[in-house]
Amino acid sequence: MFKIYECQNAKSNIIELKVLSDSLVAYCTEFHGVEIFDFNSCKIKKTIANHCLYLSMNICSFSPDLKLFAFVNNQVLCVSDMESNELIYTIEMHDEEIEIISFDLSSNYIIAGTKHGKVLQYKINSSSHLFKLYTFTCDRFDSKNNEIENFVTAFAFYEKKFACSSYDGTIFVTDLLTKTNKNLISSNKARITALCFLDENTLLSANDNGKVDIFSLNRENSFRSIATPILDIKQIITMPNPNYIMISGNSNVTTIIDIKNFKIAHSKYIKFHAEINKIALLNNNSLLVALRNNKILHVELPGIATLKSLILHNSFEKAFELIEKEPMLQGSQEHKKLEEMFQNSYEDALKALIDQKNILAIQILDAYKDIKCKQAIIRDLYHAFKYYPRFQELFLEKKYALAYVISFKFEPLKKTPEYKKMEDIFKLVFLNAQRHVMQNNLSRAKDLLSEYSTVVSKKPLIKLLLTQNREFVNLLKAIQRRDFQTVYQLVDKNELLKQIPNYVALNTQIQESLKEIEANIKIGEISRAEALLLTLENIEHISEKVEDLQKKCRCVLLLQKAYEESDFKSCYEILDMHNYLKSVELGLFLEKHWFKLVLKCEEFALIGNIEDIQKTVGEFIDLRERSDKIRDLLRVGFHVRIGILADKKDFKNAENTIYVYIDEFGVDKEIKQIMKKFEKISSHKLALTQTNDEIIVEHR
Repeated sequence: MFKIYECQNAKSNIIELKVLSDSLVAYCTEFHGVEIFDFNSCKIKKTIANHCLYLSMNICSFSPDLKLFAFVNNQVLCVSDMESNELIYTIEMHDEEIEIISFDLSSNYIIAGTKHGKVLQYKINSSSHLFKLYTFTCDRFDSKNNEIENFVTAFAFYEKKFACSSYDGTIFVTDLLTKTNKNLISSNKARITALCFLDENTLLSANDNGKVDIFSLNRENSFRSIATPILDIKQIITMPNPNYIMISGNSNVTTIIDIKNFKIAHSKYIKFHAEINKIALLNNNSLLVALRNNKILHVELPGIATLKSLILHNSFEKAFELIEKEPMLQGSQEHKKLEEMFQNSYEDALKALIDQKNILAIQILDAYKDIKCKQAIIRDLYHAFKYYPRFQELFLEKKYALAYVISFKFEPLKKTPEYKKMEDIFKLVFLNAQRHVMQNNLSRAKDLLSEYSTVVSKKPLIKLLLTQNREFVNLLKAIQRRDFQTVYQLVDKNELLKQIPNYVALNTQIQESLKEIEANIKIGEISRAEALLLTLENIEHISEKVEDLQKKCRCVLLLQKAYEESDFKSCYEILDMHNYLKSVELGLFLEKHWFKLVLKCEEFALIGNIEDIQKTVGEFIDLRERSDKIRDLLRVGFHVRIGILADKKDFKNAENTIYVYIDEFGVDKEIKQIMKKFEKISSHKLALTQTNDEIIVEHR
């Protein structure tokens, strides 16, 4: 079923595996640095190594832009340029014990998780961490009542969103840019071993008890669990078909999960001769699998690549057989393309049969004749067109009732021009009969529809018009005056009324109006949206949707008013209260401005320029939802300034800056380290008093 090739044999334990391009793959080893090899030839193209990399290494990460490589060595976070092989940045961790690191999706930051539950954010060109994104509290104790470290276990990224997890099963989700939209999930106490975003609002987590949880982030307490045969899951891999994921762990098999139907699709999808260490997906066609025995295997998936090739070479029978055997291909883009190709061929064959080019029709569908799932459809098409001449005769003789009987028996005839013309004629006759019923001329309506009285598909509608004409008339009048309450009361009582052309047209118009309203709200055309909403009032079955759109209109108007008044503080307060606004045109513009502001403040923070941070953020400094981000920037600014002053031997100003920091932020771990270092290099004891676990500044 699978073609598996041995591609590499690493010299030591493989720590990380990363696809760099269509042909290049990198892997990092515990003792032998980084190797980059060509996926097609399996030959080493480059080795990245320095004296730091040859020491024992268990924590590393490749940047998404494929330019940088980061690793932890003796509590120092090192960043290396992959092109030049140079060590370009080093960041001291002090006494932080790092458990996991990862670049964010922009490749501008490194996120680090510690043994003590801290999640820290570092800027690539900085020597100190910018933000403490989160700290997982510790409430675990051993049998001797000793505190157990609640270490950070996994990260996941999706656009601006970031998720992290801890040993005790807690998950924290936030927006990296603003530190808003925070979400804390504590569904169980099992250790989280892997995280993965499916989309902006769907997060997957895997536990050491073998369960995969699916969380809907936009709905509180909404999640589903799937028990798997792999007890200690290490990785979640999204597959080319978004309805499926692959998981791997401390075993030699991979498992496929159908997340749409919440079930196991393949419990032992691929089996290897050794335990799996790391897996990477390449070009949606192949897997790279690093095993515990340090071998890297290339696994050709019996899927997308094969299916593409079969389609390219017109091997449709084998293509459909492959889809039937491989559930992950069902619903894929290639499957849709294959079905579309068949449908196009079917339509072409039908046109040929209409034009009496029977041999051409057979030739067109010849490639599909042996495909089991298509044989009945093709057979029905050929059989139906044996009766096409008779169907045409009846149509030309205007014997529509008999023509309808034939088309009812042979469905493909409904795609002919004659059938479409018959439907148009019936619609005109029915509308004419409707007009007579409205004029209380029932006998004339009966005469018009008498020809169709025996047509099975038309009987219910005709009967409805002629026998329940009061109800019918009431519906037509309600539609004319757009009395939606009456319209939906009537159709709820009688489902047949939904077939009336007037009702079908009305319903289509309503759906189009809803789409237009949504589009107008997005671009800020609220007056137009509100005008359309007025036309949809009192429609019970869409009342919730209308109410939601009205609320969105009010929110956008609030935002627009604040913006027009240059009240930008209120703009961001409104944005943070109503998350939807971040997707509208003005919201996107404001978020872009915020991002620029944060980047500017980061640069000021990294040179200790506190005043310009305060000046830049201005009135935003006490924004409730974004204050964490601003205070983090100020903290870093203080840290850097104290260091600069101390290096210049300006101990008096450094000391005063420490006191200002304590007044503003209290005594945290970072300032304790700075104070300790300051007292050592200045030989000066800071004027602080500790009482009841509180540190107080005595004087300045």
